Amino acid sequence: MTINLRPLNKNDDNYSKVIDLYQKAFTTVQRIPTWVLRFKLRKGKVGFNVLYADDTWIGLIYTTEFKDIVLVHFLAISESIRSGGYGSKVMDSMKVTHSGKRIVLNIEKLDEQEKNYPQRVKRKAFYVKNGFIPSGYMVKEPGEKLEMLIFGGSISKEEIEAMYKNLFGSIIGFLLRPKVIKI
Repeated sequence: MTINLRPLNKNDDNYSKVIDLYQKAFTTVQRIPTWVLRFKLRKGKVGFNVLYADDTWIGLIYTTEFKDIVLVHFLAISESIRSGGYGSKVMDSMKVTHSGKRIVLNIEKLDEQEKNYPQRVKRKAFYVKNGFIPSGYMVKEPGEKLEMLIFGGSISKEEIEAMYKNLFGSIIGFLLRPKVIKI
């Protein structure tokens, strides 16, 4: 099985499925507003891809790159095929595609008080099984705290801050840039 990434655009046969999966898989706090996403996708959003296993639609992934760092913003596998090994295949593909680069992603911090605690534990176990380790940093975004995991090395607070500044730009970044906390 080969994992293929195709840039998402409204002409993709699975466009509606991808938007639906995006809305179901990520909390309102985590999501870019759907209307903003649709607007950006009309022109083609670099890094927002539809995932296919050979020619079968399996999910979505959104990544950005900064220097030798690949930031995975969103990864979701279609509910109908979850636990089928597709997520691990996507991670394996990312490691090959971005060989020599560090891959980082944020997950909801483990908090036993949260109603989705079992899901959070399962998510972290999935990434650890796929070679990700805690970076030693928490990222505080509006409405939530996220633990940053990394594959392929380590990362400093300064690199994380520079990555977010690059991602958001100076003006928007000043307002939206997450706070990086050493843990």
